[in-house]
Amino acid sequence: MLFVTGAGADTANVETSVIKTLVSGDTAYGGCMAQLGRRLEGLLPACRGNWVTFSCDGTYTDPVRAYRMLDQAQLALATGMRVLVVVDDSKQHNGYCFASRIDVTSEF
Repeated sequence: MLFVTGAGADTANVETSVIKTLVSGDTAYGGCMAQLGRRLEGLLPACRGNWVTFSCDGTYTDPVRAYRMLDQAQLALATGMRVLVVVDDSKQHNGYCFASRIDVTSEF
């Protein structure tokens, strides 16, 4: 599902799995990311690969919320549950799009 949120900006709801999580000591990737089981280019051409950033450095959301979203990604990774991720291509760290929401679910 893809819907337009504003001039030149798209948001997509991505139903997938989580393959990896990443936490970095610098701000190159917003400080934390998750690798999804689905590539984003087909939905959002401005997004690179299948990684999303939660912006743990506080650029697009406060760090507490960002780390809670990372926690949800880690929960899905550890349990094999699926996620619904809302990805915004207007907010990026080095070409990796920002995930503004993540839902963990056993159903799709």
